[in-house]
Amino acid sequence: MMASQLVKPDTRNCKRPRELEPQMPDSPQLSSLGKSDSSLSESSGLFYKDEALEKDLNDIEVFFWKLHNGKFSSGSKKPICERAAVDASYIDEIDGLFKEANTIENFLIQKRELLRQRLTVIANTLHR
Repeated sequence: MMASQLVKPDTRNCKRPRELEPQMPDSPQLSSLGKSDSSLSESSGLFYKDEALEKDLNDIEVFFWKLHNGKFSSGSKKPICERAAVDASYIDEIDGLFKEANTIENFLIQKRELLRQRLTVIANTLHR
């Protein structure tokens, strides 16, 4: 294969398509475009960064694949299900507490209004 040809990366294990990348940054086609030596060195640095980024992205993809398939759980998925059930019961308990607090708040607001009305009646009778 010639250095000036574009190389298609291996896409067997990748879910997203990758762009075609030049094999060699100092190919004759790139130098014929009028790029200076400094721009060639910058582009070779970019290829290094792209390779490092690809490696990081692949590592992240493997991590999430293992996480999704339960590779990080201890033994089976039963402990995860039990924790989810406990979390759901806590959520139900908190919802019940919020409803009870809302009921108490409404009761106290009604009591305050009744007391305000009674005090207004008492104040009006005293002013006469």
